[in-house]
Amino acid sequence: MTMQCREVRQLAEAFVSEQLLVETTHAIVAHLERCPGCRTEVEGLRRLRAASRSAFANTPGLAPRPEFLAALNQRLRTEAGRRPARGTRWLAVAASLLLVAGLGFGLRERSLSNLSALLHAAVGDHRFCALDFKLAEPPITLEEAAGRFGEFHRRLETVEPSATTLSRGPLRIIERHSCVFEGRRFAHIVLGYQGQAVSLLITDDPGVWTLPSSWPVTDGFHAAAFRESQHVVFVVSALGDDAVQEVAAAMSGPVARALAGV
Repeated sequence: MTMQCREVRQLAEAFVSEQLLVETTHAIVAHLERCPGCRTEVEGLRRLRAASRSAFANTPGLAPRPEFLAALNQRLRTEAGRRPARGTRWLAVAASLLLVAGLGFGLRERSLSNLSALLHAAVGDHRFCALDFKLAEPPITLEEAAGRFGEFHRRLETVEPSATTLSRGPLRIIERHSCVFEGRRFAHIVLGYQGQAVSLLITDDPGVWTLPSSWPVTDGFHAAAFRESQHVVFVVSALGDDAVQEVAAAMSGPVARALAGV
């Protein structure tokens, strides 16, 4: 089996997650040995996944709740202390409770994968839309996107930065449109700050558990994110993390008011 670059990049997430058949995995490994571009892409995805996993591990909201662990421990102790005749029931209860715990960790792993893909899409959109202008599909106006993909796009036509000048100077809007990167559609507001482009990217909330308070640097770009009205809002730029966080704080209020009631 010979893999092409397009196929490898489509399967990169599953390859890094070790979810592919052995034959497919061997074909990708063979392709990576002779393709520096795809090798860089996969290595970057692997670093992103590792950094995202670390961010998840350090996010208290993603850990099993203490009351759940306490109840599980107490239930197991209670069942273990009962008569041997009830051993079958004890094993069934233990298996059921551990299954519930396992499902929780499975959902966490799925959320990790979703967040990794979402961050990758946001950074890619910033890079290939706001900076390099190399999207496969041309952007459309927010007005057109409102009719085709959701009313919230129209509401973003009037979003303006906070009137307060930020610590490093004024924040201004350069462009607004709707665009797609790797199948993920964003309402995209391009901002100017400190002489560099900053992308405000709004997309449908994929339903992950908790957004990390910090995000790994990805392909040289910093990111911040917050939720508003069933949407996730990313701020992405090559500016430092402090500047990106400052822009996110300045735009969260205007975005919240625009999307209120959506």
